[in-house]
Amino acid sequence: MANTDPLAQLKDIHLPPPIGWWPLAPGWYVLLGLVLLLAFILAYGVYKRYRNALAKKHALLLLNTYQKEYEEKHNGTQSSARISELLRRVALVYYPREQVASLHGEKWLNFLNETSKGTDFNSVKDLLLNAPFKTAETMDLKPLFSTAQLWIKQRGVPCSN
Repeated sequence: MANTDPLAQLKDIHLPPPIGWWPLAPGWYVLLGLVLLLAFILAYGVYKRYRNALAKKHALLLLNTYQKEYEEKHNGTQSSARISELLRRVALVYYPREQVASLHGEKWLNFLNETSKGTDFNSVKDLLLNAPFKTAETMDLKPLFSTAQLWIKQRGVPCSN
């Protein structure tokens, strides 16, 4: 007798092979590219910010060294001259050379006042402009150190002279 049951002739269900991780769909490649681009832009921004802060950091370290030396030796004339030189060097980094290099005396003081936010170099005018040329007098340079430190800290992005 022939098998007349049609269900007996069916075969088992075969599952397709599992979906692999590779190759990725095109959308994942786009997302990966955007993430890499964002990481590169972020790394470049951090690097640029670090490079821009180097001049300021170095100037503040020099100022701190000058202050320690002043506190040990009380060499007001030399310290005042060094601070004036340091301020000029910082100005040459952060502003165009044509604007800064020729300034001296009152024009230099006016430039410092114009480029500072909340600091007044008129209060330390004598210490900044005249003290480097005085004989070995005892003078208190603490206001000059603090004013110079504040001015240096306020500098932003260096100029590309």
